[in-house]
Amino acid sequence: MLEYRRRMRFSRQLLLFTLILLALPSFLTFYMLHVMQRAEYGMVKSDRSRLNHALLLLDQRFDRTFDEILKEHHVPPDARKRDKVKVLNEELKPLIEEVARDFPGVELGFYSLELDVILNGHTETYGENFSLRRKTDIEQTIREKKPLTNVVGLDRSGLIEAYRPLIRNGKVIGAVVAQEYTREIYRRLARVRQEAYLTIGAGIIIGVSGFFFLLNRFLEVISRVKEGLASLESDLSYRLPPGFGELGEIARAINHLADRLTEARSFNEIILDNVDAGVLATDLQGRLAMVNATAARVLGIKAGSGAPVSFRDVFPPGDSIRDLLERALFKQETVRDYTLRYQLPVGPSACEKGTAGPAATQELLPDGERDLILGTNLLTDQRGNLIGVVLTFKDVTETKRLAERVKRQERLAALGKFVAGVAHEIRNPLTTISGYIQMWERYGQPTPAALSTVAQEVTRLNGIVNKLLFFARPAELKFGFYNLNELVERVLQFVSEGYAERVRVQTELAPDLPPVRVDPEQIQQVLMNIVYNAYQAMPEGGTLTVRTGLTPDTRFAVVAVTDTGCGIPPENLSRIFDPFFTTKAKGSGLGLALAHEIVTAHGGYIEVESKVGEGTTLRVYLPLLREGANGGQDTGSR
Repeated sequence: MLEYRRRMRFSRQLLLFTLILLALPSFLTFYMLHVMQRAEYGMVKSDRSRLNHALLLLDQRFDRTFDEILKEHHVPPDARKRDKVKVLNEELKPLIEEVARDFPGVELGFYSLELDVILNGHTETYGENFSLRRKTDIEQTIREKKPLTNVVGLDRSGLIEAYRPLIRNGKVIGAVVAQEYTREIYRRLARVRQEAYLTIGAGIIIGVSGFFFLLNRFLEVISRVKEGLASLESDLSYRLPPGFGELGEIARAINHLADRLTEARSFNEIILDNVDAGVLATDLQGRLAMVNATAARVLGIKAGSGAPVSFRDVFPPGDSIRDLLERALFKQETVRDYTLRYQLPVGPSACEKGTAGPAATQELLPDGERDLILGTNLLTDQRGNLIGVVLTFKDVTETKRLAERVKRQERLAALGKFVAGVAHEIRNPLTTISGYIQMWERYGQPTPAALSTVAQEVTRLNGIVNKLLFFARPAELKFGFYNLNELVERVLQFVSEGYAERVRVQTELAPDLPPVRVDPEQIQQVLMNIVYNAYQAMPEGGTLTVRTGLTPDTRFAVVAVTDTGCGIPPENLSRIFDPFFTTKAKGSGLGLALAHEIVTAHGGYIEVESKVGEGTTLRVYLPLLREGANGGQDTGSR
């Protein structure tokens, strides 16, 4: 019975205070909104009265007619309308300005029925200077011979317009018009709103103060629960002692939740320990909250059973993984598909203290390095608050080694195909050289033409050998960050000199293109081969279009070279990158093959589209690589 009464007293107090907390600000809000609405209505009504008063004064002080003014200035009845309007504006301007001084912000004037124009004192006005809406209101005022007030748009750019019939000698000759912007009304309303918001804020402060007063009464009741939760934070095996009433229900619910969390944590740890990817998680303080078995095995660390250790105690300064975790935790900079050749740390560390560090049984490669693909993500709770960072990685050491071996095998296989092409390419210049040598032996002295031909054939042989050596032993790439647009412009300027008269060049280079990590000489050679082929495909002239840009996922920069030449037959599209394949009489068939080899070495690829008789487009895709610590390369977005 005592437990029931305590529970009811607690529930009723909480319910009563909640109702007060919600009702007081709500009542004040609705009341102040009502006050602002009435204030707005009153201000508009006051401004209407002000405008009508201004119209009345202007009507009273204008004691003549428009025709009388025109006669005084000797304006003939058949004069042009603009001349009449000019004279009337000049005459009425002092009167309008005199009345307007007493009503700041109000625009005044007269409407002439005969001239169908508003005379506002502006001498540059000669014709109709009002809208159809105002025309309708003026006609209604004249027709009904009574004042009219109209509110147009009740906002900061709205208007309050007033009209009064202008009657002289019993005849309506026009109307007196006035208008005022509602900006002043809204400035006054802003002051009313400020007072209203202060009142509402005071009500909220009173409600919140009452809430904290009541909350302070319950702090003693829940102190035992807080102590128990503090124990659970570091030890999920701890259980809150039983209590009475609602306190007992809370304790039982927390104990049950701790049981469920223990089960879920054990289940998640089992799953993470059996996945093939490495996973490390830290809290906001940088403490390692979780290290799964794969991460411990690959990186040579282990999660201890003692107090959580900071990742800075596990990874030394300058370590790549430490740098990625710091960037994610303190700068919120994450990476995706970050390739890294990671040098495992050696020597004493926190592992020897029972927490984490290099594992003594870690199997290392001969060079002590591992090839990893990493990614970092921010951990947030259901409300979007940052609670930590997770780093995941995949050990692709063996996969990459296998891929390199396969690539070497493919290169050796390609070299086998080169033999036939090389033999064919070398046979012709050797035959020429042999013939000239035989001729020299017969006649005793070579001619200048023969020497020139032999030199050309030797140069040709040297070029074929150099290209073949590139396939067999590619040149070492010298990477750096370069502006792709500048490389394109440099190639076009060099190649186009001999074709400027018959080929028109168009460029569409994307502005603000991020730098690409390339070997500039190699990429220029690729672009030069492609552009040179495009020129040769247009012997009768045409248009060469070069575009740069990014792929939709922003992972690659693209250079597209389009010609309007003869095109490539469909049966040849799959062979254009094969060594020694060419349809040209004097071509070696190595230009596009070399281009394909260079782009592949950069981690990119080439696409080709062509229609016979319409032209060809070749697109070169280069990855947007960013330099990472320890030789890493970042291809993901941050």
